[in-house]
Amino acid sequence: MHFFNSGLFWFLEGVFTCLTVIGFKIWMEDRGIPMPFWKWILLGIWVFFFGFTIAFIGTNLGEKEPKAALLGGIFFGLFAVITGVGLWRVLKIGKKS
Repeated sequence: MHFFNSGLFWFLEGVFTCLTVIGFKIWMEDRGIPMPFWKWILLGIWVFFFGFTIAFIGTNLGEKEPKAALLGGIFFGLFAVITGVGLWRVLKIGKKS
């Protein structure tokens, strides 16, 4: 558990985050989808919410609350999937053919 509190873990976490964002930017450019700042903000909010969903489930399982984890996972998971599909449709606005 000490590794997750170390500077090395957070350094690697930052490196992987940067690589993910840069890779996503290049992937969107390859598909001809413009990404102005407001789309990045929406994407960031969705990623934060998706992370919250995973943290909610993991925390409830760790606290020996499987029913709360299941119900919260279903509720937040469905909401994350539905908003993810909607976000993808919004991100495709302005796509070049």
